[in-house]
Amino acid sequence: MNILNELQLLSEAKGKNLIGLTIEGKLITEKTPSEPWPGYFYCPNNKLTTLEGAPVSVGGNFYCSNNKLTSLEGSPSSVGGDFSCYNNQLTSLEGAPSSVGGYFSCSSNQLTSLTGIHKILKQMNGTFFVDGNPLKSNVIGLLLVKGCKKVILDNKQVKEIMNRHLKSPFGNKRVIECQSEMLDADLDDWAEL
Repeated sequence: MNILNELQLLSEAKGKNLIGLTIEGKLITEKTPSEPWPGYFYCPNNKLTTLEGAPVSVGGNFYCSNNKLTSLEGSPSSVGGDFSCYNNQLTSLEGAPSSVGGYFSCSSNQLTSLTGIHKILKQMNGTFFVDGNPLKSNVIGLLLVKGCKKVILDNKQVKEIMNRHLKSPFGNKRVIECQSEMLDADLDDWAEL
């Protein structure tokens, strides 16, 4: 094996990150993660396996859809607009922003559970899209995400119950009432945090 093949294999093993890409006319460098990004940050369709190189915060929308991400580690901690990681290979939302100014879309991934979502995503403003995932449990934490107004998921019964309770005043009472309704409907796994 020659040196070029070895370097290519090493690069592929490390994963494809954002460093070296040009986003919105600006080159992503090693310094980018320490700087806020004032506008939109679009990096879909780049075969990314990691978000290494993403800015610490983004003023507009952040789209990393249609890549090969298995983790959101390296995501901005805050996004002023919408956040979309649609159509990747995510099994967890660890590393996602804690604050999103618009909707949050993690549709069409490999998520089976939203365990602890309220500890990851603290605040958003709009709809949480999680359809197209093999989701089976732990959605109730979305009721503890401030500003989550609606949820889109494949299980119609769970979606209806969640959206009904998302219209209730924010707080622990709506969590308890929603859990009770899910338990009465034999949706025990879905009712867990």
